[in-house]
Amino acid sequence: MVGVYKIQSILKPERIYIGSSINITKRWKAHINDLKRNVHKSKKLQRHYNKYGVGDFIFSILLECKVEDLMKNEQCYLDTYRPYFNTCKIAGITLGYKHSEETKLKMRKPKSEEHKRKLSKAKQGYVPWNKGKKGLYFTSEKTKLKQSIALKGKPKIRKPVVKSK
Repeated sequence: MVGVYKIQSILKPERIYIGSSINITKRWKAHINDLKRNVHKSKKLQRHYNKYGVGDFIFSILLECKVEDLMKNEQCYLDTYRPYFNTCKIAGITLGYKHSEETKLKMRKPKSEEHKRKLSKAKQGYVPWNKGKKGLYFTSEKTKLKQSIALKGKPKIRKPVVKSK
């Protein structure tokens, strides 16, 4: 379902989050997953979830619409509701987001030589999980032994060999 949705607090009904998606059900699940993992992009929504839990939220669909009208409709709702939980006040872009002064200072601060060395060391010696392996699936010796034991005493089924002339 394509449309604009709302997440609203039950205890504090003035606290609202407005969003839009081309698949609202999938987006709601993503919100819940991000909140549970404590990585939601809206710090206010994350803090509210951490304090009151998912049971305090009501998810509702405000409007079903065409994909091409999605951003325009979301913007109308953002302007109307002025949602507390939304970080960005413009639909679809992060222009409304303001970094704190502390964060700005951290980003400006040059990395120390020790930090650079640690980053370099962390990247060295990285070996992909499938380095030197052939094929897609790999069977450990332990697994091969288990399979061998399980197949002992069972008749072998052989495929007929077809010889071409």
